[in-house]
Amino acid sequence: MAANKIERFTNLGKIQHQQYEQALAGELKIRQMIDDIDASVVQVKQYQQDYQQDLLQFQQQSCTTDKLLRTRKFLQQLMQMEVDQLRQRQGLELQLQHAQAETMQRLQKSRMSDKLTQKAQVEQLAANKALDNKQMDAIFSHRNTKS
Repeated sequence: MAANKIERFTNLGKIQHQQYEQALAGELKIRQMIDDIDASVVQVKQYQQDYQQDLLQFQQQSCTTDKLLRTRKFLQQLMQMEVDQLRQRQGLELQLQHAQAETMQRLQKSRMSDKLTQKAQVEQLAANKALDNKQMDAIFSHRNTKS
């Protein structure tokens, strides 16, 4: 009976550990997406600086209005891209918080299963020891009655 209990807790522990690993992998995936967005924002900001310098040069060189308008429009698109990426990052930060909570919950369940398995093993050892003691007492009693 206790061996069956140990097996159930062990199997449950394996499942819960696997769920923990999946939750952790999901959390890491979200972190990677945030890192990718951060790198992209840095790149977009660099493009913005470059095009702002170009725009200043075009103004000083008295370039065509068409060239100035296209450069300004592209600069505005870069700024909008940055805003969109930062908004996306905020959404991912929220997802990351949920993923972290899920990971912690899965870890706690996995640890609880491990503790239950250990407790069942201790109970099994105690039951085996008690049985051994009974058998030894019976053997001792049997020997004493023969004497």
